[in-house]
Amino acid sequence: MRAGVLDIGSYSTLLLIGERGEAGWRTLLDTARITRLGEGFSITKTLQPQAIERTMQAVEEYLALCRAMSVEKVIAVATAVVREARNSQMLTTALRQRLPAHAQFILLSEADEARYSFLSVARDTQLALGDERVAVVDIGGGSVEVALGRHEVEQSFSFPLGAVRVRETLMPSDPPEPREVLAAVRALDEMFEPLRALPQPDRVVAIGGTGVNLAMLALQSSQFDPVQAHGVWFGDETPAALLERLLRLSDAERRTLPGIESGRAPLLHIGALILERVLFALRHETVQISARGVRYGVLWSLCAI
Repeated sequence: MRAGVLDIGSYSTLLLIGERGEAGWRTLLDTARITRLGEGFSITKTLQPQAIERTMQAVEEYLALCRAMSVEKVIAVATAVVREARNSQMLTTALRQRLPAHAQFILLSEADEARYSFLSVARDTQLALGDERVAVVDIGGGSVEVALGRHEVEQSFSFPLGAVRVRETLMPSDPPEPREVLAAVRALDEMFEPLRALPQPDRVVAIGGTGVNLAMLALQSSQFDPVQAHGVWFGDETPAALLERLLRLSDAERRTLPGIESGRAPLLHIGALILERVLFALRHETVQISARGVRYGVLWSLCAI
C-alpha cells in the first residue's frame, strides 16, 4: 500500500509518501514548501486569504504528486494555527473541496500533535533511543510542543508561542533590537517554566525545520539537505553560537547563508532562540536533530487510524 500524509503547519506544508511492505514503511517522497499559513495570525486570530491560497496551491501540487505516484490513501492533518483560527472553516472547506473522496482530514488536538511528534522519534531506528527517556521538541510557527517519555508519550506540553508569534509580537525589528530579544527571553522562560520541574531527560531531540536549518549551518553545508541533517548532534556551545550569529543579521543577510531554506530566514533566529530556551528549561546541554516530524508519526501509526 502507498499512503500520503499532508502536514499543514503554521509556516510550512509538507508531503510524505510511503510504501508499506513486509519490513514496514519505506519513504518514497518527503518534501516541504514554506507557505506561511500563520502570517498575520498573531494579531487578528484569523487566517488571511492570501495565506490560505498559498497553502491550497501547495496542497493541489501535492495531490497531483499523489495521483502520479499511485497513492491509495491520503491523510491531511492540520495543527495549531488551524485549531485556534476564528475562521478555520475557510481553510477546512477549501481543503475538503480539493481532497479526493477516499482521503481523510484530521484537525490534530494538542495531544495528537505531541503524540505523533513523539512517535516520529521513538520509532526511528536510525536514532537508536533504546530505553532512554527522551524529550521531543517541535518548534512550530504558532506553538511549541514538548513530549516526554520512554517508547510512548508520558507527558506532553503545548506552548502557544511559536516562531511566527514571537516574531510578530515580540521581535519584529530587522535585525532584532537587544530590548526585543530580552523581552522574548523573559516571555519564553516564563512560558517554559513547567519544564524546569521535570526530571532531566536522557536525550533531547528537536524535530522540524528549525533544527534542520541550524544543522545545515553547523555542518557548513553549501546545499540544503534534510537527510544530511538527520541525526546530527549539537554540543553545548553550538546552539548558543548559532543564535548569536543569527541575531546580528537582517532577514536579507540570513537569506544569503549557504545551506538554509531562504524562506525560513525571517524566523530562523527566532527558532534558534526558542530551542536555546527550551534546552535551558530542560537543563540539557546537547540536542539531536531529526528531519522527521508529525507526518512520520501519522504514517507509522496508519494502521491504527
